[in-house]
Amino acid sequence: MRSRFSAFTAAVAFCGIGACAPATTVPVAPIATSTPAWPDRAVRRDIPLGPQIRRAYVRGTRDSTGAPGQRYFQQSVDYTIDATVDPSSNQLRGSEKIVIHNTTPDTLTSVVVRLYQNYFTPTVERTDYVTDITDGITIERLSVNGTPIALADRRAYAVNQRIAIVKTPAPILPGADATIETGWHFTVPNVDTLARGERMGRFGNYLYQIAQWYPQIAMYDDMRGWDLDQYLGYAEFYNQFGRFDVRITAPAGWLLGATGDLQNPAEVYSQRTRDRLAMAMQTDTTIHVVSADERGARATASGSTLTWHYIAPRVNDFAFAVSRDYVLDATRSNIPGRGYIPVYELYLPQHKGYVSNGTLQAGARALEEHSRFVFPYEFSQGTIADGPETGMEYPMIIFNGTSVGTTVHEFGHEWMPMMVGSNETRYGFMDEGFNEYIDAPAMANITKVPTNYADRYSGYRRVAGSELEAPMMWPSDYTGPNGGIAVYTKAPAALYALGAVVGDSAVRRAFANYAVQWKYKHPSPWDFFMSMNSSLGKDLGWFWNEWFFTTYTFDQAIEQVKLDASTATITIRDKGDLVGPIILSVDWTDGTSEPVTQPAETWFSGTRVATVSVPLKGRAIRAIRLDPENRFQDLITTDNLWPRK
Repeated sequence: MRSRFSAFTAAVAFCGIGACAPATTVPVAPIATSTPAWPDRAVRRDIPLGPQIRRAYVRGTRDSTGAPGQRYFQQSVDYTIDATVDPSSNQLRGSEKIVIHNTTPDTLTSVVVRLYQNYFTPTVERTDYVTDITDGITIERLSVNGTPIALADRRAYAVNQRIAIVKTPAPILPGADATIETGWHFTVPNVDTLARGERMGRFGNYLYQIAQWYPQIAMYDDMRGWDLDQYLGYAEFYNQFGRFDVRITAPAGWLLGATGDLQNPAEVYSQRTRDRLAMAMQTDTTIHVVSADERGARATASGSTLTWHYIAPRVNDFAFAVSRDYVLDATRSNIPGRGYIPVYELYLPQHKGYVSNGTLQAGARALEEHSRFVFPYEFSQGTIADGPETGMEYPMIIFNGTSVGTTVHEFGHEWMPMMVGSNETRYGFMDEGFNEYIDAPAMANITKVPTNYADRYSGYRRVAGSELEAPMMWPSDYTGPNGGIAVYTKAPAALYALGAVVGDSAVRRAFANYAVQWKYKHPSPWDFFMSMNSSLGKDLGWFWNEWFFTTYTFDQAIEQVKLDASTATITIRDKGDLVGPIILSVDWTDGTSEPVTQPAETWFSGTRVATVSVPLKGRAIRAIRLDPENRFQDLITTDNLWPRK
């Protein structure tokens, strides 16, 4: 700053106020130096490591190979819940017993409880919409290991919006269990039939989709301890795995679907319904188990109310849907390596698209296709439930409209994050983006329509590199108005690009290996990056850094083509900051084409110009195309063709 200020004062030293002539420009020769010039750009080739993952490496809970470390740990939390749906008041009332198995090496002096229904109260901050304002959840009583917790004492029970911190009467030692008992109720948020629910809700008093409904123990992991991130609406969840034993009481004649295995079908279904459900397991066609004119008392067991008992031995959440007006279809899905499982569909008969679109069959096929890509589906059934939320996933049940694409997508979530339990709140791309990656081939196989990968990511290209794009590693709630790009679109685009570096089949195998490594565990992004490196046998730090940590963009160009008698010399200029291999398609006048490539390492020296030599062998070139499959989402493609059009 000093030299710049001195030059300014020298220039104005002889100027009077308001009457200064323009300063004379004096040519200045460059200073001679023996220091080599800086390269055109620097290419970072390692993965940025945050303090949390560094700490995990030191503790041995995670490994730099991408696998869980020898000291990896995670809590297990078991729930026993009795709940009642009351259509007269639109309330859900429940009592709950939670057993926390402290399988961590840490002594816990408090427990963090999530109260998701407080999202619908009038005063909390949100990043998404609400369809109804309620009073949130009311905790009626709470105890820890038999000791009542004074709910009015903020030292013992402190509520901050959707999180409650409960001071335990005594520390929970490593290896010990703690039992929490509570009773609660809330009003289910209403949704207009022409609107979409916020992950859950009700149509009047005749249909209820219930999620984020019970007091839930927050995640405790090796990287941050208790997860204190608020649920703000846009970003999703980060949940513990555990056992659920749930009883739900609803009016007789109503049909219900849920997470888990129904334990008492004879107590809730009529004989005719049970017979048709058994029939559905004998055929690949759709069985109409309960039609519109068979609803009500003939579909279920008798009584004024019925209690549906479900057990899910290892899941990270529980949801259900119940309605007076549901009809029920069923079929089976043939899971590779496992055999047949039932797939159910509960829907309102006026929503005819479930039948005309073949939604149930698409769901059954989706479970098969995803099983082939990732690993075999491990849950015991899959349920599609109609209602105000038309695209949301929970273990074994999806709240879903009639769209085949949405059905394939939501059932894809049974892998990410229902079996591979990533932190969706922080890293939405590990949930939505990875799911989109496996959805594309599943959709192509189900619909028999090939995926156009070259144009699939045009939404990303519209905002890439601008102030409207957020890096994927930003927390999902803060990715701005184009957050869907960071959460949904860019990760599959990156994996499509990676296929051009190491091969598509290699990427698919490495991705499946990562999923198997972290099944029923909680990987971080660094675990994914390192796992992929290990499986592929390559240090791809440059790739992960540029695609996931930055908003760098790709823009290569054919700058010049020189032809002599034997060789075509092609000059490529890399105008962007996101490096990648040079991929050329040389089209000959005889109608054949030849791929010519140079690796991404071409650019690691910092240069922005490279040449590629192609022997002519007596042939004539008709055209040269750069990145012909648009693997890297080149922002300016007009300079990717020679000769120019």
